[in-house]
Amino acid sequence: MRSALIVYSKSNKALALKIAQGYKDTDFLTVSGQPGTDLLRFKTDKDVVIGIGGGSAIDTAKVISGRKPAITIPSTASGAAITPYATLWKAGGKISVATAKPILKFIPGIAKSLPAETARLTMLDAFAHAIESLWSVNATGPSRRYCARALRMLMSYIKSKDNDLLIKAGNEAGKAIEISKTNVVHASSYPFTSRYGLSHAAACGKLLPYFVQFMDYAKLPYLMGLESTRQVVSLLRKYSRNIIMPDFKPDRLAGMILKYKRIKDGPRRLAKSDLVYILSRVREDSACKKSPKACRAGDGSI
Repeated sequence: MRSALIVYSKSNKALALKIAQGYKDTDFLTVSGQPGTDLLRFKTDKDVVIGIGGGSAIDTAKVISGRKPAITIPSTASGAAITPYATLWKAGGKISVATAKPILKFIPGIAKSLPAETARLTMLDAFAHAIESLWSVNATGPSRRYCARALRMLMSYIKSKDNDLLIKAGNEAGKAIEISKTNVVHASSYPFTSRYGLSHAAACGKLLPYFVQFMDYAKLPYLMGLESTRQVVSLLRKYSRNIIMPDFKPDRLAGMILKYKRIKDGPRRLAKSDLVYILSRVREDSACKKSPKACRAGDGSI
């Protein structure tokens, strides 16, 4: 029997204890919040590192495991259980750390009690992965097939609320971004997480419908079983409208976002004026949710 370090999110403590019974010597690390760059100094002498949970727990496990593949057991649709890199956060932004390709273990029923809010946000994150990969300038035949499967699964999940299906969709989208990487939505989300502390999934989920409308990517509605970009935007807005963004200055934030190279990898080139306009609409929408009286007449729609 080998020794293990089990990295887990709080909601997966019972599963972590159960898995520990299969190892001769076990240490535990509980993760809450986004992993920081201090993690690069973390060392372990255990034979294997196991990550159980969402993207934060799994990215933590992958970084600690170093050159050895971590075993990843996803309980959300983050896609991190598939990809050979991890995201770490610091005050000035984020860094991507190359890791060994993890060994995915899917446990049926692991997300049976996933809170509704967590399920909604991780679903939006999976949608962002699949949509950005689909329209990426770096997309390939295989990556687009993964995107198509992920989108079909996500649309089926909306009807069935089968959380196992949600996690599988996240894994398919993870396979897609492993090939193409993310682009405009993720690049725009980074300052909201690094500077304002908004969760990664919430930031991506809120921004996604605005970029979908701007890009107006013709193949997307068909793959989602919808008739138009307008219907796609309406669906995404339904699940993201209650996400409240922090107060920010669109022009200043646009300058930060444009420093990320992947902002250029979408299907339509973004000028700074385009980005400022999109961010202004996001800011206006959040202001409407905080103080409806401050909004202009209308429903705050895109």
